[in-house]
Amino acid sequence: MSMFRVALILQPYNKTWILEKIAHRLQEHLKGFDFTAEMSDRPLRDVDVNHHMSWAFANLPSNVPSTMFITHLDNIYKIKQVKSELKHYVDMGICISSDTVQQLKNFGIRSEALCFIPPAHDGLVSQKRIVIGITTRVYPDGRKREDLLVRLAGDLRLDAFEFRIFGKGWEDVISKLEKAGAKVTYFQETDDYQKDYETILRAIPVFDYYLYLGKDEGSLGTLDALASGVKTIITPQGFHLDIPHGITHPVMEYKDVLDVFRSLANDMKNRLEGVSNLNWREYARRHSLVWRQLIAAGRTGDIQHLLSVPQEAVTREYKGHAVGGSRYDIYRRALNPHAIVSWLSHLPVLRGIRAMIHKSGNVKN
Repeated sequence: MSMFRVALILQPYNKTWILEKIAHRLQEHLKGFDFTAEMSDRPLRDVDVNHHMSWAFANLPSNVPSTMFITHLDNIYKIKQVKSELKHYVDMGICISSDTVQQLKNFGIRSEALCFIPPAHDGLVSQKRIVIGITTRVYPDGRKREDLLVRLAGDLRLDAFEFRIFGKGWEDVISKLEKAGAKVTYFQETDDYQKDYETILRAIPVFDYYLYLGKDEGSLGTLDALASGVKTIITPQGFHLDIPHGITHPVMEYKDVLDVFRSLANDMKNRLEGVSNLNWREYARRHSLVWRQLIAAGRTGDIQHLLSVPQEAVTREYKGHAVGGSRYDIYRRALNPHAIVSWLSHLPVLRGIRAMIHKSGNVKN
């Protein structure tokens, strides 16, 4: 199968930062979709597609289909330039979000000339666990109700959690937590209680939640946790009830504990799944779909249907909010002197002068 060629147009002004990174990620992953990509600072004539990595420099003619990356449209000058480029120079604007698509449509740009491809991430960060802090001993009579954690470990996978436990007597509980997938960091007591307390104080700010299940008036560790701004999963009894805003998640019975931990795990799962497909391979694949359609038919109207991401806002809970800022905000920001200078600097004449100055400054004697 023959390979298509795309020029990724990146101006010197935009190098050494995020746009160059995106260009290199595209260049790397497009190979898997029958595209070869080369970097250029201007449109090329001997390629199948020219893709501008920044709309700000896309007002250049192209003899082949052309697209541009659209983001950060925060004033009317920028929107008007994008509108002009889509009319005279560029076949399709690939926006970073459905929000930007809707914003441009609100200003009269035809929807057939717009699509969006969500940004990607490198997938290099380690997955965070929810850190649950416990600072209490376990007693033979079970007064701290550690049996609730044993039941929890039998009913729920705990891979999303790390327990940091301070105090003695937790060995049997820890084995159950670890068997359920939790990570456990255990700080056993020493003979120096003051040093132990200093260790606890250093650790508390790292907690996401402070956990106390006992029904015996309350835990003084709750006070330290709240003084550090840490949320709590504690029993609504004793002096816990006398602390304004002190109880984040009240847990009195086992069902309360199960519900809280299940909810926290599901929230974590939803966040992870929300970005699971936002990788560079998928980013490149979606671009290849757009470019193939332009190459094959020169048509833009069908492109939205080719992309697996729905071409409307997917975050339903924010529907009805001002898209991309209100029209008033867009016009108001245009009065900012920096916005005016930025817009003027991208006009072809001034851009040419700036390029000449930049070139002359690099001439060696």
